[in-house]
Formats: sequence, structure tokens, C-alpha cells
Amino acid sequence: MITNKRHTSLLARISLPVFALVVTVIALFAASASYILIRVQNEHTRQMAEQSMKFVHRNLEYQLDTMNNMAAFLLSNQSIENLLETEHSAPYEAVNDFFTLQTNLQNLSLLSLLNDANSGSIVQQTYVVAVALEPKSGLYTLATDHFDPVTGIFKSTDLQNESWYRALIGGGRRTVWWGQKAGRSGAAMIYSATKKISTKDGRAIGTVMIGADTGSIRSLFENAALTSGFHLLVDEEGRVIFSERYAFLEPAGRLPFVRSAACDGSSADAKIEGMLHRVTCVKMDNGWKLLTAVPKSHFGRYTFAISAIGALAAIAAVLIAGLWLRRIVIRVTVPITRLVNAVQRPEVLAFREPLPKLKSGIHEVETLNEKFASMLVTLHGLIEKSFEEEIERRQLQLELLNAQINPHFLYNTLDLINCRAILAGDRETSSIVRSLANVFRFGLNRGRTWISLDNEIKQVEAYLHIQQMMHDDLLAEFHIASDLQDIVVPHFILQPLAENAIVHGFAGRTDHCRIAMTAHADGNTLILRVEDNGKGCSVEERNRVLREQEAGEHSLTSDSSAENGYGTMNVHRRIQLHCGPGYGLRYVPTDEGTCVEAVLPLRSQGQIDPEEESSDV
Repeated sequence: MITNKRHTSLLARISLPVFALVVTVIALFAASASYILIRVQNEHTRQMAEQSMKFVHRNLEYQLDTMNNMAAFLLSNQSIENLLETEHSAPYEAVNDFFTLQTNLQNLSLLSLLNDANSGSIVQQTYVVAVALEPKSGLYTLATDHFDPVTGIFKSTDLQNESWYRALIGGGRRTVWWGQKAGRSGAAMIYSATKKISTKDGRAIGTVMIGADTGSIRSLFENAALTSGFHLLVDEEGRVIFSERYAFLEPAGRLPFVRSAACDGSSADAKIEGMLHRVTCVKMDNGWKLLTAVPKSHFGRYTFAISAIGALAAIAAVLIAGLWLRRIVIRVTVPITRLVNAVQRPEVLAFREPLPKLKSGIHEVETLNEKFASMLVTLHGLIEKSFEEEIERRQLQLELLNAQINPHFLYNTLDLINCRAILAGDRETSSIVRSLANVFRFGLNRGRTWISLDNEIKQVEAYLHIQQMMHDDLLAEFHIASDLQDIVVPHFILQPLAENAIVHGFAGRTDHCRIAMTAHADGNTLILRVEDNGKGCSVEERNRVLREQEAGEHSLTSDSSAENGYGTMNVHRRIQLHCGPGYGLRYVPTDEGTCVEAVLPLRSQGQIDPEEESSDV
């Protein structure tokens, strides 16, 4: 009974959030399904509108191409050109040629009668085929003086005031298109006009005009009528050629949705008379624009019904989920929660006690508990083994170093050499030997990790004294405040930096060589700076190498390249080993040579932990 009550209490705590999660997932699923259905329905509506527009666009281009083909026939027919160019001494001699041309024009205009006049599905075409002659044409004297929108031959003088004619004759365009009301009945017509150029001498001898009643265009739009929305065909000046909403030749170019249309086949939203529409625009080959506008409300007319179906489906799914949710919570959630709580115990994480055994009645959960307990034991063993191997490796390195360099043997040998030099009267050799002895004495530091800054400076002074014996023009400067001399630093950090400056900075150079060493405190930080006036280096590259080496394995001999210098990276690693990752070397931009800084904690001898005074690595 106690166990059952604990289960019931745990279930009460987790059932509500789990149930809320399940309801949320189901609601999201239903919303996603509704959204997909709405998108499919809207996509279908959009495709229907696009298909309507493509049908109109394709057939309208066919109509305009037919007019272009009729004009091309007149322009390229050699017999017609001969009729236009033949010169006659008297007007009566041109009568036969005039009627021959008239007959050809009438035959072309009657091609539309080949269509089935009784078929409602076939577009009926009525064409006007006319030629306006220039004075240089041989038939000009017989042409009709005033142009009339019927098939015939006319003089061009009657067209001088027409804007389309001026644009055509001006030479900027070879073909122009326009719409106008023709005849006494005011029939809506569309026209194309093309210049007829003589193939013999290149002079303009006439203008070929092809006209068509807009009834043929109306048939195209009626065959692709929109359930909701309208089409709009406008010419290059923005005047209406055809639309279910606007009148013929009504100026529509300034309407916002027409002016903003990209006319590249893409769609955009625009307000038309206060209602949001989806507007698609394409540009015809003759420069006219064809627009299709469909109200946005038409796309979402089934949105409410689909959303209601999705909501009902979500409610039904929630009711079904409630029936099996309790069983899932009891059988799965409770055992897993117990396992998580056991794993998060501090005693288990610290390896002070093993992971408790879990009896949940679920084989998978119990197996997971056993494998995780085994993994913790293995991990603990690996950590201890890795720690022991690291300690052993460092101890072996120290023993190897001590075996290679025996301090007493070195001191005794150097003292013997010094005595022999003094007895021989060779004071210079004696000075070099004393400096070398100081280098070893302060450098080895009796195996201790930390050394006072004063002794560190003495060690590098002795080293530079020997170098000055080998380099006649080497100047060493030291600027160390007296209150910093008792500060302790990891030993053997300045000499490798000085050596790097001499070996790399002064390579191939023997005069005016200068090394300056300074020390100053910045808060709780000690900064040792080594500067030289050598050939310099790339500050960004050197700092990048230091960062990359920090991320790799810290081995004492991994940095032995001539470019980096063994000592530089060795110093950087030892500083970080003894002081922490926030310290180390850094290269600083300078006007001449190289400047490297060692960033160290500001410590006195009393602040050093005795364990830190173990042999250096």
C-alpha cells in the first residue's frame, strides 16, 4: 500500500505536464494538418488562376502573331513590293497595279472567314489589312486621301497627326501597336503598323496596317473566365485594351496595382478598391501588359471549414490519448524518474558509493541501470589510472633531467676551470667560467620550482655576460623596481626569452644589438617584458601558435622547431602548469624588433604552497 501511494503521488505530479505535452503535440499536429490542407486548397486556387492567365496569354500571343505574320507577308512579298515601287508616267497606267494590290489586301482580310462561324468554341477573327503609301510610291496618286478603318490603300498624309505614326516614322521603332475606336459605330479595334522599306534603295514607300476587332480578344477572356477576379490588358501607355472591369481605352496606367506590378510572371499582393488582391503580371512580346487579379478572400474561402475539421480531429485525439496516458506514465515515467534521481545523487557522482539497484519490473530500465552502474565503475578506474600515469610520467621526466645534469659535478668542474684560469693569469676566461657557474646555479635552483625575481635576473645577467663575450656589440639593459626583487616566479623563464632574441632576432647581425628587460606590477599581476631590436616577427602568428599549442598535448619536447625555439614554448607551458591557464607568454606589437611579455601572478615567498615547491617538470 505504501508503494502504491508513492506511485500515485508521483503520478499526480507528472500526469498534468505530460498530459499537457500530449495535448500540445496533438493540437500542433491537427494545426499542421489543417495548415497543409489550407495550403493545398489555396495552391489549387492559385494554379487555376495561373492556368487561366497562361491560356489567355498564350492565345493572345497567337492572335498578335497572326497579325504580325500578315504584316510580314506584305512586307516580304516581292510581287507586292514591285506593285508599290513601279513608276508610271501617267496615273491611268497604274490602275491595273492598284486593283491587283487591292485584291491581295482583300484576300488577306478574308482569311478569317475560313473559321467556323457557327462554332462557339473557336475564336472568330475579323482583320483590316491596309497600306498607307508614301509619295515616293508609284501608286500614291491613286490612293484614297483619307484613312478609314477598312481594308484598302490610303495616302499617308492623312496620318501625320497620329501619335503612333509619328513614333513609327521617327525611326525609333519599326512596329507600333495601339487601340482605337473606329468607324461611325465606334467599334473597339487594335492595330499594328509596320514601315515598308524598299529592298532596292532603303527608302520608306509605305506603312502596312493590320487591324482586328476586340471581339476576338473578348472570346479568349470569356473562354478562360475567372470565378472571382478579373483580367486586364493595357498598352504601353497604360490604356485599357480589354478588361472585364474597365472600359476600352480607359487610362489604367496610374492605378497603384498596375504601376507597381513587376510583370515578370511573379505574383504580389495589392489593394484594389479597398480589397486585397493577389496580382500576377506578364509582359507581352509587343510591350503590352496582361494582369490577373484574384481577391485574397477567394483563396481562403474553405479555411474555416478545414480549420473546424482540424479542431474536431484534435479534440477526438485528445480524448483517445487520455485513455492510455495513465498507463504510459506508470509503466515508463516512474521507473525512469527513479533512475535519474539515483544517478544525480552527489555520493554516486563522486564515486563514494555505487549506483543503487533499481527494481522497476521493466527489463529495459533495469538493464539501463546495470549498464550505467558498470560504466561509472569503469570511468572511475580510468580516471585514477590516467592520474597515476601522469604523475609517473612527470616523475620520470624529472629523474631523467636530474640524471643528465648533476649540479655538484658541474660546480666542482667549473671551480677547477676557474682556479686554473686564475693561476694562468687568464682573467677573461675566469670571468666567463664564473658567469657560467652562476647560470647553472640559479638555473637549477636546487630542483625548486620557484625562485626570487632578483636571483632570476642574476641568472640571465650571467648568461648575457657570456653572450657579450661572443658578441662585441651586444647591449643588455635591466629596469627592475627594487620592491619587486623579492617577488617569486617560476625559475628559468627569462634566459630562454633572451636566448631566443639572440639566436633568431639577431641572426646574421653583429652590430647595434640591444636587449631590454623590464618588470612592473599591474594590480595582482606581474609582467616581465623582454624586448630586442632584431628582425622582428609576426605578432598574430606567434600568438596563434601559442593558442594552438595550449589546445594540444603538453609535451616538454614538442616545440623544438627552429622557428619557435624550444625555450619559448617551454616557458609558456611551465607558467601555465604552475600558475594556471590565465597566465603565460604573449607577443606585443612594437615599432622595432620583437617584444614578448611573461604574465605571472604577483606572489611572495610566503604565498607559495609547500606542495608547489616540488621538483619542476
